[in-house]
Amino acid sequence: MTTNAGWKNDPRIQAMNPEKIRFLDEFVGQIQRTPRPQLMNRFLSINMEAQKRGISFSSQETELLTDILLDYMSPEDKGRLDLLRMLSRKIGSAKQ
Repeated sequence: MTTNAGWKNDPRIQAMNPEKIRFLDEFVGQIQRTPRPQLMNRFLSINMEAQKRGISFSSQETELLTDILLDYMSPEDKGRLDLLRMLSRKIGSAKQ
């Protein structure tokens, strides 16, 4: 898997806390070492890992995490992630 360091140039990154950027950098490294069949599980565990470190991401930052992951996912996993995103949006809008 090739390194996609372009995410570091994303304008959304510039406003982020440096601790979050370091966390994202670690996340990308972990994603690059994760076998494709395990990417979805890795992505789902990222939130728990961030919480353990006392890091929380806004919805915009979460969107960025998703964009990074999508670069490495199979079409099947992208479909699953899209489904999760759609469900999350519906749940979020139902709470309002």
